[in-house]
Amino acid sequence: MTTQTSLLPGQVGIVTGGGSGIGKCIAIALAQNGAHVALADLDLSAAQEVAKEIEGDYPGIKCLPIECNVADEASVQAGFKLLMETFGKLNILVNAAGVAPSFPLVEMPLKLWQLTLDVNLTGYFLMAKEAAKIMIAGKAGGSIVNISSKSGIEASKNNSPYNATKAGELHMARGWAMELGEHDIRVNCICPGNVFEGSKIWDETYIAACAKKKGIKPEEVIPHYVNMSALKKEIKGENIADSVVYLSSEMASRVTGQFIVVDSGQAMAR
Repeated sequence: MTTQTSLLPGQVGIVTGGGSGIGKCIAIALAQNGAHVALADLDLSAAQEVAKEIEGDYPGIKCLPIECNVADEASVQAGFKLLMETFGKLNILVNAAGVAPSFPLVEMPLKLWQLTLDVNLTGYFLMAKEAAKIMIAGKAGGSIVNISSKSGIEASKNNSPYNATKAGELHMARGWAMELGEHDIRVNCICPGNVFEGSKIWDETYIAACAKKKGIKPEEVIPHYVNMSALKKEIKGENIADSVVYLSSEMASRVTGQFIVVDSGQAMAR
């Protein structure tokens, strides 16, 4: 993080997928900037570990781990109920949980297509629906940030459900921005490039699939993608988190319905 001053003092945020990867980095960044944070994750033990880490590093910050299946409405509602019982308000929602099964179109299993829609679209929808209700009732505005992908603006090969859902997240956000603007609730997206470090998506199976797609060795995959970008710099979770903090702060008080591409210039360079 490059932020030197607290930009979100006393605010309350919830981050899906907060137990690992980009979600963890975002939760840490929010806490570093003065926000209390709820970590919504299927893996409760991972969320608990991150919460312990955050509270140890940032005295005065409260971090709430929540076991949550974002694709299940009852689970989402229960999670927000616990959040409100703990904090009494909500200022920031970051939708970061996601899946990305990689198969050629003719080999894509229907169950994985459906899982991707359930997590990446239905999950974002359910979280935003409940968060918006709370923010509207609280009459203090708020910020919703969808973590989409560069694949949402530029499709990638062998990624049918990921391409579709990441593009869908952008358009859901734009619609929500129009609906919620009258309540001073801003809705924006971040489109990361390939974030390898700490990612549950970029596991051995996914890297092997990418190697096959590119005709290279698995150990060449990360350098290959880094070198596709204009800056030729690997993207870290902290780089995505910086943009989330910006969009959630008063610095972006007039920014809504937009997306920021954090990909070292990969989409531009292609």
